[in-house]
Amino acid sequence: MTSLVFITIAAAVLILLVFWVLNTVSDQKRTKLPPDHFKFESASELALDGSGEFYLAPDTIKLQLTEKVYGLVYWNLSQAKWHEVSAQYGMKPDLRSIVLRLTEVGESVHYSDMWVNTTAGQYRFKLRPLHSYYLSLGIIQRSVFVPILTSKTITRQI
Repeated sequence: MTSLVFITIAAAVLILLVFWVLNTVSDQKRTKLPPDHFKFESASELALDGSGEFYLAPDTIKLQLTEKVYGLVYWNLSQAKWHEVSAQYGMKPDLRSIVLRLTEVGESVHYSDMWVNTTAGQYRFKLRPLHSYYLSLGIIQRSVFVPILTSKTITRQI
C-alpha cells in the first residue's frame, strides 16, 4: 500500500513540474528579429537539406578550402554524362575506371590519381602552403587520363 501512495505522489509532483516548465516557457517575452538580421549568400548548386546531407547538381565538381589547411572536393557525375563519355571513347562504363586526379602546382607540377569507383562522392586532403590545387574527375583509357569534370583552382596561403 505504501508503494502505491509513493507512486501517486511522485506522479503528481512530476505532472506539476511539467506544467510549471510549460507555463514558464510560454510566458517569456519573444523578440522578433528584423528581416535584414540574417544576411547570407546561397548557392543553388550546393544546398543543404534538413537531414544534413547536401545536394550537388549533376555533372558538377566543387573544390573548397576548409579550416585553412584542407581542401574538400565534392563531385556528382550523372549516369548519362558518364555513359556518353564512355561511348565516345569506346569504353564499357565500368565504375572501376573512374579516377579523381589531384594536380598540385608549386615549384613544379605533380599529380596523383585516386580510383574512386563512384560517380558521386567527396574527398578531403591536406594542402601545402603556397601551392595551388585543382581536381579532375575522369576515366583512364589505355593509360591515358580523359577528364570529364574539372574543379576551380584553390591556393593555400601561409
